Amino acid sequence: MPAERPADSGGSQTPEMAERLDTAVITPAMLEEEEQLEAAGLERERKMLEKARMSWDRESTEIRYRRLQHLLEKSNIYSKFLLTKMEQQQLERHTVLPCCRGLSGTPGLK
Repeated sequence: MPAERPADSGGSQTPEMAERLDTAVITPAMLEEEEQLEAAGLERERKMLEKARMSWDRESTEIRYRRLQHLLEKSNIYSKFLLTKMEQQQLERHTVLPCCRGLSGTPGLK
């Protein structure tokens, strides 16, 4: 249902009504200011998103670096463990072989 207009005398506008209509008109300056505000808001949003992306990238890089460091430490520990085992085997061979030389060719067999 359309909105009803208030009844006035004779249908002509009074000067106060005309003045209210003039102030309700959107001027080119108002449009320009609105466009500037919108552009400034978009720029602010773009900068905020860029800052968030850079922060995310930096944190992601730091996490990957820490994971890599952890894996390298584990690899280093495992390498040292294997080296120790190999040295122990070498020592065991040198201590077992001299007593069994010439018997069967296999260490520990008589």
